Amino acid sequence: MDPRYFNTTNATAKAQAWLVHDSAVQIGKHIEDLKPDAIVVSSPHGIAAPEDFIFYFSPKGFGFSDTDNCACPPCCYNLSVAMDTNGVEVLVSTLKDEKEKVSYLSAFGPPGKEDMPFPLRWGEVVPLYFAKNALGHSKVIVLSQPSRRYTKSVQMIPELTQLGRKMFKILHSQPEKIVIIISADLAHTHLKSGPYGFSTAAEPFDKACGTWVTTQKSASLLTEAAFYVDKALSCGFTGLVMLDGLLKASPTVWDSHLLANFHPSYYGMMLASFIPKP
Repeated sequence: MDPRYFNTTNATAKAQAWLVHDSAVQIGKHIEDLKPDAIVVSSPHGIAAPEDFIFYFSPKGFGFSDTDNCACPPCCYNLSVAMDTNGVEVLVSTLKDEKEKVSYLSAFGPPGKEDMPFPLRWGEVVPLYFAKNALGHSKVIVLSQPSRRYTKSVQMIPELTQLGRKMFKILHSQPEKIVIIISADLAHTHLKSGPYGFSTAAEPFDKACGTWVTTQKSASLLTEAAFYVDKALSCGFTGLVMLDGLLKASPTVWDSHLLANFHPSYYGMMLASFIPKP
């Protein structure tokens, strides 16, 4: 979150951390300037079910994010959000009617009417924190990727593509202005000293994801990155595949921008934006 506290003596890693941070600030500012009515966040690190894609169905959410390199204090990041229960109802009911594996979770009270906020963690808090000034007028919808993504992300590709297409159709039919955030870290195997060790798949996986952004060619993600993902160990792959389906369902022409694609630590971090052309 704040490279000032990134515990490394590697000057290149420190510089890359700042590039990632500054890119996140830039995208967050753009989201704030758009003043969206709703922000949809796909999280690979949320409260997950084994099979279903889970939507959080509560009026409020609250959570905090710790970091790998800096404890709290000084690295204390927390966030309160208003949740879009009406939007969740539309998505879940429509997708269920179309036989998609979706459901919702409520917490600590009657569904959609709880007094206690739904718990959030880093998968939701980190991306929303950079657009926190939008949260005064933007409600949030959180979609949690199922835990089968850990072992079956490649097998999920057709399902994810279809889900993305159907989500576009539903969201595009709404009168509100909606921003979609895919919370997605890349390969976790860049460093031998990291918790998941080193794999030669890490670098080509991250590169293929970046190529997908710059070219918008689905094969870079669905074929090339998919070839490496089981050894690269990426939490964010399924969310990116879902986004690819969503973008391809749109008649809009998109301007895509790759702002950062680095691995200052053991895992890859990519910042990208897809903006509809006028």
